[in-house]
Amino acid sequence: MCSLCSAIETVLYKRMGVREFVGKFIPAVKPKPVLSRQEALTAIPIRNPLLEWERTEEGELLLKVPVEQRSLLIRWAIAAFRLPPVRHIQLDEVGAAVWELCDGEHTVESIVQQMCKRTRMSRREVEASVSMFLKMLADRRLVAFKRGGRKKA
Repeated sequence: MCSLCSAIETVLYKRMGVREFVGKFIPAVKPKPVLSRQEALTAIPIRNPLLEWERTEEGELLLKVPVEQRSLLIRWAIAAFRLPPVRHIQLDEVGAAVWELCDGEHTVESIVQQMCKRTRMSRREVEASVSMFLKMLADRRLVAFKRGGRKKA
């Protein structure tokens, strides 16, 4: 390695930090971007288009999530044990209301405002509940987020 390359690496290493520098070459090590609270509130949740859902008679919402059948083992298990190719997730009334607002038009802020109107909880409680619920949906790949957007009441 030439001296110029090592000097550039040294500068990059000091400026970027170890994790960011290594993350340039190994994407798995790359640190996750940190969102500010304002950016998180202006994010727009979007439902996974592969999902189907229906309302039950009790007002609850039933999500039908297809089971990923990529691996041979999972395909074999589904065939051998006659497992259903679809998982069902039942959302209560509040979860169903949030799910219906994840239409790609409402921001997280507007969802929080509407849930504040529907429930008798404080804004802080609603914001924490909605953000945890949306995070859980995102972890299960049921919703995704796009940045920015206009505020919608």
